[in-house]
Amino acid sequence: MLLQWHRRLLRELGFVLIVGAPVLLFFLVARPRANASRLLKRLANVEVSRSHFQQVEKLASQFPSYSTCSGDNCVFQFQNIWLHRLHLAPVTEFTVLARRSGLASDPGGGEVGALDLAMLVRSDSGAITSAMVFDRPWIGPGPRAATPGATPNASFDASITFDDQGRPGRTVVLLAPTASARQRLRARAFNLACLTSLGGCKTSRDLLPGIWQGARRLSPPPQSGYLPGAPPAKNGPTAAATLAARR
Repeated sequence: MLLQWHRRLLRELGFVLIVGAPVLLFFLVARPRANASRLLKRLANVEVSRSHFQQVEKLASQFPSYSTCSGDNCVFQFQNIWLHRLHLAPVTEFTVLARRSGLASDPGGGEVGALDLAMLVRSDSGAITSAMVFDRPWIGPGPRAATPGATPNASFDASITFDDQGRPGRTVVLLAPTASARQRLRARAFNLACLTSLGGCKTSRDLLPGIWQGARRLSPPPQSGYLPGAPPAKNGPTAAATLAARR
């Protein structure tokens, strides 16, 4: 009798594992994408030079597993950790960086001085594919403020850099507060399905497809040191580090 009970218990435990493991895995894989989607929707009400920074800090408190605020900066980061651990996709991450303008003691905790978004894919070989959006008070000259050929004081600028094989490896979008609602919508339409895609997304067009039409086409100048798909430094950059380097 006891032996039969043990066998029945083992069968039931086996059934739970067979059914429950895929469900748990699906939850772990889908959760970052679902939360990234929620964040993007709520960021629609956050505008550079217009919104209070406390609005960003409040958003961070709603995503405690994916965000951190320190000083004048808040970072939100979502990664396909489980797909990568199971060798089903390259490292893919979606990051949002918000920076305060003014002082924390100012009304509303100061203004949102910058709101930058990025999606980055790093293959096992170290090749980097990225799409980045820099939402700033203005689009000005200089390597940190604009991409080559961008029009100073414009409201919107989009460029796509291709490698020697014609593969779009990097998309950069510049936004100013005067950008239209449609331009802003296009710039933030990241393909978050890349966070749950088996095999991962391959090009910057996959990461931010809505920018393709009308964007300037660029080739990396030899002196820039940038080659889409080239191996990064040891351990590779994260999307957060890539955005921070542009500040």
